[in-house]
Amino acid sequence: MTLTSETCTEPANDQRARTLLILGANGKLGRLMRAACTVAPELQAGWRIIWAARREGAGIDLVVPNGVLPPDFPQADAVLALWGVVPGQGNLEDNTLLAQRALEVARASGARRVLHCSSSAVYGPGRNCDEQAALTPVNAYGLAKIAMEEHILAQKQADAEWPESCLLRIANVVGADSLFAAMTRGDPVTLDAFEVGQSPVRSYATPEILWQAVWAALSAERLPEVLNVAAANPVAMHQLLEAAQHRFVWQPAPFTAVAEVSMNVTRLQRLTGRRLTVPPEEMIRQWQMLCEEEV
Repeated sequence: MTLTSETCTEPANDQRARTLLILGANGKLGRLMRAACTVAPELQAGWRIIWAARREGAGIDLVVPNGVLPPDFPQADAVLALWGVVPGQGNLEDNTLLAQRALEVARASGARRVLHCSSSAVYGPGRNCDEQAALTPVNAYGLAKIAMEEHILAQKQADAEWPESCLLRIANVVGADSLFAAMTRGDPVTLDAFEVGQSPVRSYATPEILWQAVWAALSAERLPEVLNVAAANPVAMHQLLEAAQHRFVWQPAPFTAVAEVSMNVTRLQRLTGRRLTVPPEEMIRQWQMLCEEEV
């Protein structure tokens, strides 16, 4: 899978004038998705994109004000809520408040569908977790995302006038997690060794797969309530480091270390009509390409 027009789905003619309002466009994930569109504009699938955030910045089309939204708020067909709070960058409980704000933005814009970004962290340790798997998070971030999910589901049940919502349970994103942050800084990485030569295994999603998941969900006749978003193949972290030729050392895995968090993406494969397999070498190639474009 590469960031070229050859792998991008051509939009249906009736989708070309549709508008997607993206909230949190100035965050790490938003910048990566914008960079992916710079490399391959076809990833926008013919939709008009409004890149929105809570403050001004490079590449931001719209600043979402606090409080009551004005009557002349820009109109959109759908909303993608990328904004959220990650560990170490604020109050994790604000993830629920931001999800509620996304619903309010959607209502003000006339959007009929909202895609909320959740996380594979809700599953906790597990292999090949599908959307019906038990949620057993091991950290506060996973718990906060579950609270956000429960709030969204409760809102829809309490008031049918809210737009339809889909919870995107997104894997570690290539270029956005702590492993890639360490590589960007040039720091040597210490990996937990669970067996000889075996590092933590995680599902990863590329920005391209994120775009494909967005369009697949929005074009579905029935919006899925929950959708796992990842490449079909889980990846061991040492494979990514080796592909990037980045230095790392081993240490015995502590008792609290999580050996694997991987997701089943059968539902996403069915919606996209794609295998969604991305080798570690290709993940690194795409990351390096996007680093040159990210703003």
